[in-house]
Formats: sequence, structure tokens, C-alpha cells
Amino acid sequence: MKTDMNLLKWHLERYFKEKRIPIWIFGQNNNIEYTNFVTSALLNLMEHVQTMTKKYVLAHSIEGFFLDDSNPYELYFVFSYTPGKHNYTVVVGPVLTIRPSDRVWGKLSFSGNVFSEQKKVLVHMLSVMRKEDFLVEITNILNDIFEIPAPDFSDELNILSGENHFSEDQICDDISILKITDYKRNIKLKELYRFYIQSGNTYQLYALLANEENLDVLFPKKASLQDCLFRVVELLTIGAGASVENGHDKKACYILYHNTTERLKSAKCYEKLLTILKETSISLAKSTREINVYTSKDYSPTTNKCIQLIVAKMPEKITLDGLAEELHISAKYLSVLFNKETGSSIPDFIQDIRINEAKTLLLSSDLTYLEISNMLNFNSQSYFNQIFKKKTGLTPKEFKTKIDNHAVL
Repeated sequence: MKTDMNLLKWHLERYFKEKRIPIWIFGQNNNIEYTNFVTSALLNLMEHVQTMTKKYVLAHSIEGFFLDDSNPYELYFVFSYTPGKHNYTVVVGPVLTIRPSDRVWGKLSFSGNVFSEQKKVLVHMLSVMRKEDFLVEITNILNDIFEIPAPDFSDELNILSGENHFSEDQICDDISILKITDYKRNIKLKELYRFYIQSGNTYQLYALLANEENLDVLFPKKASLQDCLFRVVELLTIGAGASVENGHDKKACYILYHNTTERLKSAKCYEKLLTILKETSISLAKSTREINVYTSKDYSPTTNKCIQLIVAKMPEKITLDGLAEELHISAKYLSVLFNKETGSSIPDFIQDIRINEAKTLLLSSDLTYLEISNMLNFNSQSYFNQIFKKKTGLTPKEFKTKIDNHAVL
């Protein structure tokens, strides 16, 4: 358990810059001791979180964990932290499950505490992620930053829906307890690995690759680097195939696969191979899910395939003619169909995705405006500024300055 509070704060500040997830630390009298949250809406949001802390302390005494997903649009995680003789209550969140429209905004539990002029800034300061991804982040926060054991979140996830390809006895919390041969256990683990990537279940995938008993089955000869390398490549081949089946562009998936195999060549130990496997596997699962965020069952197969191509190709330059050629239809027909079904032109849709990515980079990196412009393939920095202001009402510099005008406790 980490007891150096200055070091802990340093880790939390870095964490917010990378992930944009607020973390609040309250003392024994529910007084704020520290937060890594940096925005002009800090004090307003803190009042809401402080109220939540008081309720948690009353309901859960001084120990325990609590996942608050009662509001479908936001997530929190609360836990007790006791380094040495001090007792703290830590709140992680809010994290949004959807980028709030005006309709959704009023349903957020903290919306009444925030002034209207702070709204636009705040909604872009908070991460948007699924519950599965949030639980992965909580596991990392507890294990890596606070250095305390994370709870098992398996019961929090309802993955046994009618759409799953596995029966209840196949998808179990601890597959190692099944009384079957190592060979069959190995096959079953690979099936689960494939399923979690195909369905975008990042937390279940993370848990599968973090379970030592599972790893003993997948990697029976850890002392042999060559054997471990072979098994990592085998799993990544399965994962890449599952991702492509669910809509990931073959070319983009191949590039990711190729870059990963190049990284594997320089790995000198089993632990490094496992780290690369985890990172790439999570990336594959997220890619298949992100494609599904933009596609819709209400769109035609052609429009959905077009969206899949756009998302997979980002941030490289994408043209209407290039998309039409890959879809084997005329550019005019594709343009009319896409506009009719989505309400947006293809260039405008591409711009929206690029600007959303630009916001993320402005919030979570130290890249210059020119570097972001080049990274996202805008023709020039001035054109990037022009499109950014058109979409957000602010230039990139104004956006970043507004975000950086914060108070830190």
C-alpha cells in the first residue's frame, strides 16, 4: 500500500492527464484532501462528490468497495484507503457512459451543481467509456497506483445474454476449476479469448489474461522464450481474425498485427511478451467495439461498411472516391446513400471524428497544435484551426486555455 502521499498525488496527476478520470480523496471529516481534477467546474462538482462520500461512509462503514452505476449515464467507484494511521475515502469518477446531449445532460446527477457556461468544458473533460473499460481502469488504479488488491468484478458484468455464443457453464468466473484435461482447458480459454475480442468485452479479456491459473494453461513452458513467443503469436492471430470478423478493416488490423510482431522480436522475457499480448488484445477488442459505436442496425450494410472503413482507416487521409472504390459502387451513389441514412455527408462525418480525436489529444497530451494537425492529417494548421472552431466554437488554443484555467486543491 502506497503511504507517500506526495508520490501518490504525482501519480494521480499523471493519470488524469492520460485518462481524464477524476479521483477525489476525502479525510475523516469528509473534507477534501486532494483531487487530480482540473477544471473551472471543480468546486461545483466537488459538492456533489462530497455528498456521495458521506452516504458511502454511512452505508459501508470505514472499509469496502462500492461501484455506483445507478445512473445509466455515469459511473463512480468508491473505496476506503488507510495508509498508516490515516483513513481516507476515495471516489473515482464521474465517468460518463455516453457523451451527453442536452436531453441527457439534465439526467446527470451532478448537472444541477454546474453553471451553464461550465457545461461545455466539463463534458469534454470527463472520459466516456463502457462499464467494462471502467472496471479495467479501477483494477489498474487500485493495483498500480494505490497498491492495494482490486476486487473481482465478475459479478458486476452481465455477459450471459442471449446473444452470447457460449452457455452459462462455458463462461464461468474461474475456468480453472473445470475438471477437464489441460488440452480442453487450453481450447476453451482460446474460445473465450476470441469471444471477448469479438464482443468487445475488455474487462473480461483483461481478467482472463491476468489470471495466473489461466496463464499456466496457455503458457505451460514459461522457461522457454521460443515456446511463449509461439503461443503469443497464436493468440494474436486468433484475436486479429475475430476483430476482422466483427468489422475491423483487414488492412488496419494487419498493420496492428505486423507492428506487434515486430515488438515481439525484441522481447527478452515471458513477462514482456505477456505485456505486449495484453496491450494488443485490449486494442483489438476496443477497435471492434468502437466501430459498433458509429454503425447502426438502422443503416444499410453499405453505409455500415463505409463507416467501418472510415473508423479503421483513421487518421490517414480518406476520400470519397477511395471509399467508393473499396465498396465497389459509384462515389455519387455512396454520397447520396450515406447522407440520407446518417444525416451527414461523408467529409463532415470524417471531420467530426478527427475533431473528437483532436479534443482528446489536447486534453491528454503535450503535443503542439501543429503536431496534432499533422497527426490527424489536416492540410495545414490553419485549416485545422478553422475546422476546430467551426465544430466547437473555439480555436484549439482557446479550447486548451479554457480547460487549463482551473483550481487545484
